[in-house]
Amino acid sequence: MRQITGSDTPIVMGLLAIMLAVLFFAQFSMKPRLWLYPLARQAVMAKLDYETRNMQEVETEHFLIKYTADDADQVALVAEAAEQAYQPVTSLLGYVPAKKAVLYIYPDRVEMRKAIGWSGDESAMGVYYNGVIQILSPKVWLQKQDTAETFIHNGPVAHEFTHLVLDYQTNGNYSRWFTEGVAQYAEYNINGYEWITPTNHLTGPLYTLAELDEHFDELPNQALAYRESLAAVRFIAENFGVDKLRQIDSSLAKGNKLETAISVVLGLNYEQYEHDFKKWGIDHMEDR
Repeated sequence: MRQITGSDTPIVMGLLAIMLAVLFFAQFSMKPRLWLYPLARQAVMAKLDYETRNMQEVETEHFLIKYTADDADQVALVAEAAEQAYQPVTSLLGYVPAKKAVLYIYPDRVEMRKAIGWSGDESAMGVYYNGVIQILSPKVWLQKQDTAETFIHNGPVAHEFTHLVLDYQTNGNYSRWFTEGVAQYAEYNINGYEWITPTNHLTGPLYTLAELDEHFDELPNQALAYRESLAAVRFIAENFGVDKLRQIDSSLAKGNKLETAISVVLGLNYEQYEHDFKKWGIDHMEDR
């Protein structure tokens, strides 16, 4: 175990303050997640900020971007993608974060896995986790013929920023499939992008909402799980209006369960909602 030194004092004191706040408020709060989750998220952000204290950083109007010297030539591109995503995403969700969003750029997959805590061969262009966006350097996956627009259109920034906004808006009170559906809908709404593969057509056997709710990341056909999530969110936005999607987010922010929020806002029981969005997806999404 590493010995705590004087340089660790700010982060240790911050964690102690959070623990004391948890003990105090737990005696009075009816819905502790609404205040407990932001405190836990802040603790993780403080830890990551300390661990990356040697990274360089630059601030834009809405983002704090941290990077290594290897990616100094990539910062302007990432900043452009982030700022272009900011207004469309916050307008779509009807929520503006109180502080600048934090975004980390990692120079290679090894460093990104290490920072996120992945032990295997997991790989992704971007991840949102506990208050921060973490992305792989554009130079790792962009081809020579690609342009800045390729990264802005196909890159991970808009998707991960949507996760961040929804997370702060609802204090983490959402199902995994719902945040993935909303993030994909933002990409579709902003860039017209949909993740379509030979294995995620909606005409075959589909996962149930219960499976998506309880086992999203363990489902064997991840492409299908993501596609169903997009169908579920697009069904709401395109049949009931984006305002209803925002109302569901607001209900989650009050601590209500997703099933309750959807049923009350849409006036459908959860089973009928599941039936309707699946049928709608087959009729409207297969050939697009």
